[in-house]
Amino acid sequence: MNGQVTYISEIMAQPQEFFWLPWAVQYFFFIGIASCAVLYACYLHWRNKPENSRLEMIAVFIAITMGITAPLALTADLHQTARVWHFYAHPTIWSWMWWGSVLLPLFTTFIGLYFVALVVKLIWKKEFKATRWVALLAAFSAIGLLLYTGREASVLNARPIWFSWWIPVLMFLSALQALPALISLGARREPQYQNRLARFQVVTLLLFAVCFALWLSGDTTSGIAVRQQLDTASAGWWMLMGVCALWLITFAMSVSNLKATRSVPYITILALISMAFAWSLRWIFLMEVQAVPKYNIIANPYHFPLGTDGLLAIVGTFGLWIALTIIVREGVRWFARRVQHG
Repeated sequence: MNGQVTYISEIMAQPQEFFWLPWAVQYFFFIGIASCAVLYACYLHWRNKPENSRLEMIAVFIAITMGITAPLALTADLHQTARVWHFYAHPTIWSWMWWGSVLLPLFTTFIGLYFVALVVKLIWKKEFKATRWVALLAAFSAIGLLLYTGREASVLNARPIWFSWWIPVLMFLSALQALPALISLGARREPQYQNRLARFQVVTLLLFAVCFALWLSGDTTSGIAVRQQLDTASAGWWMLMGVCALWLITFAMSVSNLKATRSVPYITILALISMAFAWSLRWIFLMEVQAVPKYNIIANPYHFPLGTDGLLAIVGTFGLWIALTIIVREGVRWFARRVQHG
């Protein structure tokens, strides 16, 4: 009699720890807006119109303060930060992270030189012909950073929601829409710029909406994975509704700004909501997607801490940016007063 033997294989799976923490969200947020600010400043500089100089200065000011904050947040997120030198000792050109280790110092250097050149022009009324080339180099490094930060996540096949070229596009547009609101806040006592910047924001928000709709409705691996997640998890719908609500509020306020000059409190609220929209999208992309299991049916839980890896990291990073904004602004004003009074 022939016996039949049945073998049962059991696969044991455990929840996976999050490999990106809120520090990473802060880095992606600040470096995205800083890169967009450099691109806009370079565009204004090459147009070479006198009325653009004020907006250019504000854009570079945003870039230098956020461009310093972002690497500090990244350093806090890296594990074993003392091994950063390995990126340079052992080049791996096929790695997007390696390209980031090359581009980030270049970006910081170029925006520093760009900012110094504009400060010299502002205080000592002296222009350098090389400034336009420094601006161009800063813009090229900014494009590289936008590509690297977008592709660092979207190349991961094991995370279907990330696996799409739409991710870097959406991250870029979400950062870009916050830039005109921040510049308008910087030029809050110069209402003649409001309409121009409001147009910029409205167009960017519309582009974001189109790309977001194409991503969600597309037949790509990422689009299908997102729709499946919305079907199986109610939390996904709440996050989608939250993003849409922030987009609608930002869009309505920027359209309203097209029709009339608004007060400083209005501009401030618009800037805060625009930043919240860009930040929330990054939180969902970088943190919430990590809760979705890669190879099993077990969800990866995340408990938001109040310490240095959670709330304190977020508040501290924004506090650092505000402190840098005050220090750099007051430093420039101090130099200007010294030159003016001899």
